[in-house]
Amino acid sequence: MTTIHISLPDQLAHDAGELGLLDPVTLAELLQNEIRRRTFADIFAVSHRLATESEPDPDPEPPPRRRRK
Repeated sequence: MTTIHISLPDQLAHDAGELGLLDPVTLAELLQNEIRRRTFADIFAVSHRLATESEPDPDPEPPPRRRRK
C-alpha cells in the first residue's frame, strides 16, 4: 500500500470530507473508475480515428473503356 499526501483548497477538502470522499477505499474506487473511463475514452478515440480515415481501395476498378468510332 502506498501513502500519498495531497494539497486541496480548504473548501474542497471540507466538502469532500463531509461526503466521505477522502476515505481510502472511496478514493481508490474513484481513481479506478477514472482510470477505466480514460482507458475506454482513449480506445474509442483511436477506433473512431481509424474508422474515419479513408483508405485507398485495395482493388480499384479500372475506368470504363471507350469505344473507338
